[in-house]
Amino acid sequence: MTAKGKNGDALAGHYTMGGRPLTHLGYGTCRPVPYVARVTVREACQARGLSVYQVAMSGLAQGTIDAGTVYRLARGDTSRIDLPTLATVAGIIDALSGQPVGVSELLSLEEAEE
Repeated sequence: MTAKGKNGDALAGHYTMGGRPLTHLGYGTCRPVPYVARVTVREACQARGLSVYQVAMSGLAQGTIDAGTVYRLARGDTSRIDLPTLATVAGIIDALSGQPVGVSELLSLEEAEE
């Protein structure tokens, strides 16, 4: 069921700006823009002079995260991201390199080619 505004518009009120629809994808987006999520753990390691092997096999990783999980994240071989796991990997990279790690360094959204 569609809610109608004063003018009978389904997108009236705070759902429009100047008569143009607003969406959760941004102003003026008429349709979903296809994005591809990519895990960039390998790039974050390389930027700090670390190998994925060092992160996976470090004493910090032992008992906190499975080495296979680190390798899967580095390969991008995952369909879901567990936030505590990502935070653990970020903490290990930070501890080994001495440089803080941001979420944007571990994940990226790229526009998919149509």
